[in-house]
Amino acid sequence: MDLQVRSEVRGDWTVVAVSGELDADTVPVLSDHLEDTPGTHVVVDLSGVPFMDTTGLSLMLDWHRRLNDGFRMAALQPSVHKLFRLTELTEVMHIHPSVTDATT
Repeated sequence: MDLQVRSEVRGDWTVVAVSGELDADTVPVLSDHLEDTPGTHVVVDLSGVPFMDTTGLSLMLDWHRRLNDGFRMAALQPSVHKLFRLTELTEVMHIHPSVTDATT
């Protein structure tokens, strides 16, 4: 499955919407897109991501370290949210139920 990534600006935040499986083959697509995203306030909308492996998890953690409070994730599907829970990153990272919640 190909990964689709698009961005839009909502107030002070750039929302990066991702669709498709986020794994070792597709992480470079999102990584390149995030590198080209201007600003220091980014929300990654993961509502279209049914599967993420540890390479996707590593990418999210890397961006969290770079931007800290300026990096948020939103609308994680249950299988993806479980990955963050199992690694105990739900306590560290900014995870929101929706993009609206993440951008307000």
